[in-house]
Amino acid sequence: MPLVTAFNLRREDRLDDLEKAMREALSGKPELNINADEVMLVPVLGPDGFHGTVTRINVELWERRELTKEALQELATRAAEAFKAVAGRERKVIVVIRPYDVGAAGWVSL
Repeated sequence: MPLVTAFNLRREDRLDDLEKAMREALSGKPELNINADEVMLVPVLGPDGFHGTVTRINVELWERRELTKEALQELATRAAEAFKAVAGRERKVIVVIRPYDVGAAGWVSL
């Protein structure tokens, strides 16, 4: 399940639109087998009085052979462009995609 954590968001950011944009950006390449309904956005608003100018988006994906370095770079670019399309072209964003080995990770869904 792809987990997308977006840090330093602003209160005026349209979270529903950002979630939709992230889902479309990550699932928009069918050959990568990322299902839109599995993408989960976790928004983290910047604290009051904090004037950070960069939003960081971390994307955690399960490792798969389709997710090559080139594919991950393209996904990061797609996610950054999707964020800017919703939040504004002037916004600064860093996207980091981190695959992890689901076979070695401990997790549960209840």
